[in-house]
Amino acid sequence: MAAQLKEATPKLYNFKPQELANTVWALATLDIHADSAFMAALLKEATPKLLHFKPQELANTVWALATLGIHADSAFMAALLKEDTLRMHNFNAQDVANTLWALATLGHTDGAFMAALLKQAKSQLRDLTPQALANTLWALATLGHTDESFLAALLKEATPRLRDFNPQNMANTVWALAKLRHYDVDFLAAFLKEAMPLLHDCISQALANAAWAPAALDHADDAFMAALLQQAAGMVSSFDAEGLPQLFQCMLWLEDQHSDVAAPAQLAAACKKAWMEERSNPQPSSVQLEVLAVVRQLLGCAGATSKQVTDDGLFSVDIAVQLPDGRRLAVEVDAPSHFLISPPGRLEGAALLRNRLLEARGWRVVSVPVMTGWVPHAKQGQQAARDYLLRLGVGPL
Repeated sequence: MAAQLKEATPKLYNFKPQELANTVWALATLDIHADSAFMAALLKEATPKLLHFKPQELANTVWALATLGIHADSAFMAALLKEDTLRMHNFNAQDVANTLWALATLGHTDGAFMAALLKQAKSQLRDLTPQALANTLWALATLGHTDESFLAALLKEATPRLRDFNPQNMANTVWALAKLRHYDVDFLAAFLKEAMPLLHDCISQALANAAWAPAALDHADDAFMAALLQQAAGMVSSFDAEGLPQLFQCMLWLEDQHSDVAAPAQLAAACKKAWMEERSNPQPSSVQLEVLAVVRQLLGCAGATSKQVTDDGLFSVDIAVQLPDGRRLAVEVDAPSHFLISPPGRLEGAALLRNRLLEARGWRVVSVPVMTGWVPHAKQGQQAARDYLLRLGVGPL
């Protein structure tokens, strides 16, 4: 195949739009990873011809690139999204779902395009399969893009079809809702009821996601949690360094809720070990040290310290302040990954759960967004940085 693709490279200029689209789609479908020279030549040839691609060919092309793990250059993506925008009114439900999934897989964010695509998707939700519904939620969560009206409509469509969701669809759905912080108590209750019989068919990461999500959404369902932890206990060795800490956060949340549900001892020990290993020897970043220096200039905050461990030894606070009245303040210096892209400035589910767990341990938590808050104010000087922290609530209240 490599020889055939090499031979075809100089002939790509003769390919019609449909032939270009079919070529990249076929490579992805057959899992054939062409060399970079061929793909670069194909995309270069395709860029000016995108206006002649049919709607399905546009959707198939971006799906194929994502499937192959190919990040096209900005010129190609700009041209592709321009054509998508002009013709997305002709997209069918699968075209929309494939495009959303592909953009999320490629990590390509474009707020205006996403808003337009969701508007198109909202009118076609009834035509999406359960897997496409779950994939759409996963894509939105991966991109950090939420739209409450769209999510409500999607869940309304999904509710009567929950029994058609497979275990992976279930896990992706609840993880996405938690990350996006979209809490629909009636949907979640119905969801967990349908999900419980599927727990024995879940892979380890799906179980971890299904345990973490209700904790992140602060939704109690003791019967579901008990069944899930029992299932997880029988497959401890299959969990990786991501799944075990997720389960441990769920266990901490259950304890904080004074729940009667407790994880089997072997599972609890493995999860705690993974959690502690992940947090061993924490070191402050340069940005955290910059924020610490300014925090120490604020009234009552001169004794602020970096990376202080909580009393139970389970958390490391970015910046800890013992206030004059005896209260403790945790200043968390949060990177962009801790926030949703849309709406901007809103903490995503994992950061919110972290804050909730710290608050249960007696800390008042203030989140400092690095890129959208700290950096622009710090560039204006020390006074602007101090004023910004005070507006966030750093210091005695």
